[in-house]
Amino acid sequence: MAQAESITTAIRELMSRGRPLKSTNPVRAAHSEFVAALAGNVPHPIHSDAGSEDLEGRADHLERVVAALHVYRTAIIPDMAQTIPGVTLDRRYLDNLFQDSSADALRVIRNAAKEMRENENWRAS
Repeated sequence: MAQAESITTAIRELMSRGRPLKSTNPVRAAHSEFVAALAGNVPHPIHSDAGSEDLEGRADHLERVVAALHVYRTAIIPDMAQTIPGVTLDRRYLDNLFQDSSADALRVIRNAAKEMRENENWRAS
């Protein structure tokens, strides 16, 4: 549940920023917003002497990317379902798949950061 709250917070943050130029095409507008969100969220490089805070920073970056992709995906999937005759898209299944895979990826990175932090603390003591 905390994962869903953090994604919702990231989405609100993205949507509160200045918006790109308006488009009459909702998919094109969603794409412009997605690109703008990515451009404003450049990842910091991770060097060979990286620590747990570097992994946490990368997880935070990925979480913002996932939130932006979620907003974009929310616009394009219904458009496909309406535009292409005879196509049935299970939006709930796609949403669950996206949420699960995103949460899994973030969990792996955050667990690695936690393990690294524990090793750093052990070596320091």
